[in-house]
Amino acid sequence: MITLLDGGMGTEIRRRGCNVPSHLNSIWSAQALMDNPEVVRQIHTDYINAGADIIITNNYAVTHNLLKRKNIEKKLNELTLISINLANEARNLTGKKIKIAASLPPLDTSYRSDLVEDFKSIVKKYTEIVDLVKDQVDLIIIETMSSIAEAKGALEACKNIDIPTWLGFTLHGNRLNTLPSGENIKDAIKFAEKYDPDAYLINCCAANIVTEALKVIPQVTNKPYGGYANAEVVINFSDKQGEIVNAEVKQENNGKIINADHYAQIANQWINYGATIIGGCCHTSPEHIQKLYRLINEGVARSHRQ
Repeated sequence: MITLLDGGMGTEIRRRGCNVPSHLNSIWSAQALMDNPEVVRQIHTDYINAGADIIITNNYAVTHNLLKRKNIEKKLNELTLISINLANEARNLTGKKIKIAASLPPLDTSYRSDLVEDFKSIVKKYTEIVDLVKDQVDLIIIETMSSIAEAKGALEACKNIDIPTWLGFTLHGNRLNTLPSGENIKDAIKFAEKYDPDAYLINCCAANIVTEALKVIPQVTNKPYGGYANAEVVINFSDKQGEIVNAEVKQENNGKIINADHYAQIANQWINYGATIIGGCCHTSPEHIQKLYRLINEGVARSHRQ
């Protein structure tokens, strides 16, 4: 059975004409929780109607570090609960029995493993978020982890909760099976096994990068796994390993955007490599999720090994 996640939120809010500043120096998609909550609710609704089994709350940018950029750290609780309420409202509007996941994202700028704070600090911040959401949602998805240290802090904050925890690493950039920190995805999952998360994901990187990672994940775990990628592919790969790079620049200079049909073709490969959880991240839309729904439910998936 394949579980279908929703698609991008921040990029979709922007596509619909709302102000979503650069994630490098703003509160990114969290701005819409204050300015355009009805758009967030509608996007959730559209993803549910497209066939998503799980929608992720729009709290990706609701962290201590990012809210500090606008001196609104005190709004962390308020904005987190708004994001959960909007997801619940969308579920109620559709009448569909989907699940709601809370995001446990990078505390600072995505893909920047060099900005990860010390273990004690990140556990404290993540625990505050976890305590807010754990009784309000069906599961937690730790997203876009750029290093083992970052994932360790998030996993530590989730270790005693009673709902499932899924762990997602990003391989953003143009290196195969390599986190922005330079660490190998197999080593990252081997480490994470100590915390026993319920599933592993690769997210927020190029779709063909996800494909390659899904080939190696089952070599180191028996847990369910999958991916939700950005709507792009890398066209020039690097074999540079073991060091921190600017993944943002590497991705922009070596990738290209793909349409929903192309994205679904690549997701078909993920399924054939054993993925049981698929969805979309940046630049994916309800159209992409609808294509994936059809792929899953209309018997379209075919083995690329034939």
